[in-house]
Amino acid sequence: MKELKNWFLKNIDIKLISLFLAIILWLYIAGGENPTVENFIDVPLAQTNLGEGLAIKEFPTNVSVGIKGPKNIINNLSSHQINGIVNFSEISKEGLYKLKIEVAPPKKTQITRIIPSEIKIEIEKVLNKEVEVEYSLIGIPEKGYSLTDEPQFNPSRVKIIGAQSVLENIKQIICTIDISGLKENLSRKIKVKAVDVNGNEIKGVKIEPDIVEVLISLNRGYPEKQLSVKPKIIGKPAPGYYISEILSSPNEINIFGNYSKISNIEFLETIPIDVNGITKTLSVKVPPALEEGLNIVGDEVELIEVTIQVKEAIIQKILKNISVVPQNLSPFVSCEIEPEVVDITVEGKNILINKLEAEDLKAFVKFTDNFKVEQKVKVQVDLPEGISLIKAEPEEVTVLINK
Repeated sequence: MKELKNWFLKNIDIKLISLFLAIILWLYIAGGENPTVENFIDVPLAQTNLGEGLAIKEFPTNVSVGIKGPKNIINNLSSHQINGIVNFSEISKEGLYKLKIEVAPPKKTQITRIIPSEIKIEIEKVLNKEVEVEYSLIGIPEKGYSLTDEPQFNPSRVKIIGAQSVLENIKQIICTIDISGLKENLSRKIKVKAVDVNGNEIKGVKIEPDIVEVLISLNRGYPEKQLSVKPKIIGKPAPGYYISEILSSPNEINIFGNYSKISNIEFLETIPIDVNGITKTLSVKVPPALEEGLNIVGDEVELIEVTIQVKEAIIQKILKNISVVPQNLSPFVSCEIEPEVVDITVEGKNILINKLEAEDLKAFVKFTDNFKVEQKVKVQVDLPEGISLIKAEPEEVTVLINK
């Protein structure tokens, strides 16, 4: 034991220095194999402590985080091991807020940067309202069968709950019902969904209840419906003409067909009638445009006589700087007219007005008192046949008699 102690104490300073150098060398080698590195990683962003009755209008899904630590830890780090958190504990009402993003680093690492470090968030109130359940039918029942009435729902109204901006985008709460090949009454529970104006489903809204009972009743045969006839017109009459009246005979037709199709029709169109360039009344016989599965009842006419009446457009025109001349003035006197010209507004059929020029009309003043030195006289106008005077501007001129 004494010999071991003597050996340990012998050259103790050299042995301590050697040990120290060995530790330094080990740390250097270890550090070279697992150095400290920094990397950026996209991590999911979550929210916490949002008050009841409040909703976030838009919330980013990810945030970029700079993280520093040993190479072996950083290289094996996945985005699911780190979360960005936005704390809403201090928010109590709707509005626009700027909030910090907090990120807790894993052990032996540190967060160097968060991009962005803050986000702007709009907070909305959570609203709710009751709406009617509507439906969309897919397919048609077995041949010879048809719906006797619209589908019935229990409940017929549901409550929708969500942020104001979400509820504003909802066009309807719809229940999609497949009736393909149906030949008996149907009772089924079906999930409803919220859709926008384009029929796309809207997420982020709660529907209570979101499942309704659907009742569909069937009958043999097909329902009938009386529809007004609406001729479909394409094109335009010739320039200067317009359609004054459209008549159809008959103006109503009874049709029958599957309820799922007939219930949505409000009128019956004809096939297109081209009126391009017409200048007089057009009469044609055309068939109605019936969807597949719809038919005309019994012996009713299958051709519709359509009469399209056209008239020539009445338009106005302004002719400017028309000279005013005196009439019935004594040959022994002369006069001055102020102003010497007027603007004339006329009206008439398009074909006449378009051809009308300034030289086709005459503006004049007519007076009986040739001895009154100064007098106001109304402007009169001679116009071609078929043309009407709307106004002359000015309506009166001043006439100065020179004796």
